[in-house]
Amino acid sequence: MKETKSTCPYCGVGCGVIIRSEGEQITGVRGDPDHPANFGRLCTKGSTLHLTASAEVTLHTRLLHPMRREHRGQRPTRVGWDNALDFAVESFHQVIQEHGPDAVGFYISGQLLTEDYYVFNSWPRASSAPTTSTPTRAFA
Repeated sequence: MKETKSTCPYCGVGCGVIIRSEGEQITGVRGDPDHPANFGRLCTKGSTLHLTASAEVTLHTRLLHPMRREHRGQRPTRVGWDNALDFAVESFHQVIQEHGPDAVGFYISGQLLTEDYYVFNSWPRASSAPTTSTPTRAFA
């Protein structure tokens, strides 16, 4: 069994977690007693992180690559990253053109890295869609 220190991704507190794994499979999680944000304590979401990374969840309910459905009612098919990102950009652009900049917003994790926040806060401004919110802001 291997243990890896990390940060809980749920809210903006940034609790320290210790992830237990066997091979590629996460088998458990516990609070990091040395972490100053939580001193080993975890909320319900944090203490069940390992359940969201189980093989059953990962292989059967999580997307592992981009998928696109051409028309409602059709089955989604796998597409490449360039295709998926181009489609997303075109779709955001179309919504903003038709409905204005307030029609698009982002609700992002409170646990992004500084660089990730920069991207999420810069892209909406550059595209005239200024609304970005995080759990930290929502629950403050």
